[in-house]
Amino acid sequence: MKNRYEIIKTRLLVFVLIELIVLIFFNLFFNGYLTLVQYLFIIASAFIIFYMYLNMVETRKERVLSVTQVLGNQAKSAFDFGKVGMVTFGDEQEITWMSELFDEYETLEIGEFLFDVFPELKPLVNEDQELVRLKIEEDVYEATTMNNDNIVFFQNVTDLDVLEATNRNNQVVLGIAHLDNYEETTQYEEEQTIAFIDSNIRQAVVRWADQHQMYIRRIRPDRYLMVLNEKVFDDITSDRFSILHEIRKESTKIDASITLSLAFARKSDNFKELEDMSNKALELAQGRGGDQVAINTKHETIKYYGGSTEAFEKRSKVRVRVTAQSLGDHISHSSNVVIVGHKMTDFDCFGSALGVSSIASVYNKDVSIVVDLADTERNLANAITSHKSEIERDHNFISNSQAKDIIKSSSLLIMVDHHSLSQTQFPELVESAERIIVIDHHRRTDEFQFKPTLTYIESSASSASELVVELFPYHRRNVVISKIQATLMYTGMLIDTNRFRNRSGSRTFEAAAELRKFGADLDESENMLRDDYEEFEMKNKILSTCVVFDEHFVIAPFKDEELPRPLMSQAADEIISVRNVEASFVVAHVDADVVAVSARSNGDLNVQLVMERLGGGGHFTGAAAQIRGQSINEVVESIKEAIVAVREEL
Repeated sequence: MKNRYEIIKTRLLVFVLIELIVLIFFNLFFNGYLTLVQYLFIIASAFIIFYMYLNMVETRKERVLSVTQVLGNQAKSAFDFGKVGMVTFGDEQEITWMSELFDEYETLEIGEFLFDVFPELKPLVNEDQELVRLKIEEDVYEATTMNNDNIVFFQNVTDLDVLEATNRNNQVVLGIAHLDNYEETTQYEEEQTIAFIDSNIRQAVVRWADQHQMYIRRIRPDRYLMVLNEKVFDDITSDRFSILHEIRKESTKIDASITLSLAFARKSDNFKELEDMSNKALELAQGRGGDQVAINTKHETIKYYGGSTEAFEKRSKVRVRVTAQSLGDHISHSSNVVIVGHKMTDFDCFGSALGVSSIASVYNKDVSIVVDLADTERNLANAITSHKSEIERDHNFISNSQAKDIIKSSSLLIMVDHHSLSQTQFPELVESAERIIVIDHHRRTDEFQFKPTLTYIESSASSASELVVELFPYHRRNVVISKIQATLMYTGMLIDTNRFRNRSGSRTFEAAAELRKFGADLDESENMLRDDYEEFEMKNKILSTCVVFDEHFVIAPFKDEELPRPLMSQAADEIISVRNVEASFVVAHVDADVVAVSARSNGDLNVQLVMERLGGGGHFTGAAAQIRGQSINEVVESIKEAIVAVREEL
């Protein structure tokens, strides 16, 4: 934006020039001579033009003062030595003065609008940031301001920027590559197949590392240590870790379930810390089902890439036996056991809590289940009320306040069907407990804000109830459960598998068969899940709001009223059953300030990754999120953006 005074003078000058040219042109081509008056006008115009030109030059000289004139010779020398410059601007952000540092830049003009020349300065001038780094032509500057004055100080930091980039590129990154299910696969395969795995799958990892000039060494048959720098890490990130896809492709040639998990630790100069960070990242990647990358950057949240395949069901029961024995040891050495579930308790959460309570009873320990019927799914609350006397005959239920009175240093707190404080129904109990065990089937997150004594997270399992049933045979006495307890646990499995249509492996049916042996009533289970007419009608209303996104994704934004979460889940299950629908998302208010999302997938899209971008989580084929402070329309747009981002990363 030019200074207004200068603009007027410029326009007047142009007008006099045009008038003079027209006069000369007209007389030369039409009359052939000029009158005395015309000659006088030409001379006067020439004087005016010359005077205005000198005036504009002089005015500019007056405005473009040097640093010497403004601050003196000493300040000028200091500014030159430190490669420091200044820019002043008016109330409307027009540039009013620049120091000599900017003389060499032809693109900078006095009178221009500050944000047109330096758009990077907006957060600085608006006081959102104290320091910004920007590039002017080929040089890099740091800019700052002070005391709300209309002055911006610039320092040329080009050399520093180059040095920082060099140091950043050379910083060490520690990585671990793990072939998921390698041991389980090779344990039962013939030598020919094992030879193919070694030459085409293991060597693919080595070739990939060599291609990117990493240091790589095998430390176990299924695990490699990698050492690289930030420059190489940027390259493989830009390549979207294509090695994951390559391993999957080679694995399909022999119909194997071998995938690759990668873990990287960054931004630490302590090698022991890098080792701990990389091990944690690998644990998270595997806990989330493998076939993905976990990046653990110091002072940042862990980032994930990949995760395009469902978790593989392990064949070995060794871990189950070891976990059961460890669980028994911890129970034996505890004064009492307290079991807690997640917010809005569902059948799987409640059923697995009953199962753990039955295990603890075998060790003759005082065991209590903390439950809040007000924060329980409606169908479950009705089932508990209907069978209250039968359930309470074998289990002890207490309130949150009662639990606070019995929690002590020797107590054992067991979290079922969840593993984070944000999900737990009673976070204050978890925070007060010193000994904690986690039993969960959801894909692992990095949200552990406590240190568990024992963690049993198996993302390939259909449900927490399945995990608990598998633990029954490995204790000092047989675990016996009632018919109603078996029915409730079976119902939990039924819901989490969408009636055994999703996430149902051989272990799932083995657990279901075990529950049938205990007397699980299939008809009663279906009755517990039966909708009343109002729910049926509401579900149809939800389905009527469906819109299709990118051909294969259906979003149902329900805006009429608040919805219970179970109904949203059921609606999402209904939508995903439609042909050619890869993922479904039901969006609605669960209270005035919170918008919830229930997501389902047919296995082509990892909806857990989509929901994690909205602050939620869950499984590969079933996930959810809660968003506070946004409208339904805003959440819908976030879902669309997340879908696109996840598909691009895979």
